[in-house]
Amino acid sequence: MIFILLGILLLTMKLGGVHPVSNWEWFSIALPFLMAICWFELFEPWLGLDVRRQQFRKRQLEARIRHFQNKKPRRQRRGFPFR
Repeated sequence: MIFILLGILLLTMKLGGVHPVSNWEWFSIALPFLMAICWFELFEPWLGLDVRRQQFRKRQLEARIRHFQNKKPRRQRRGFPFR
């Protein structure tokens, strides 16, 4: 995420004409975007971070389902339905 934010910042500075960045080559501006692609497509699966994140979310969902299954049903009220 930090690579994407850095790339957006450099891109806006290049298009805005900010002095030190406006003279840089376009490859220097595109480098953070290329690093973000490498991170999300190569390093994250290689380190297993995507699998861990999926397992964590699955455990959270299962815990929420168990919580709602253990809740007692609400008692029906008699009389006028709108209070």
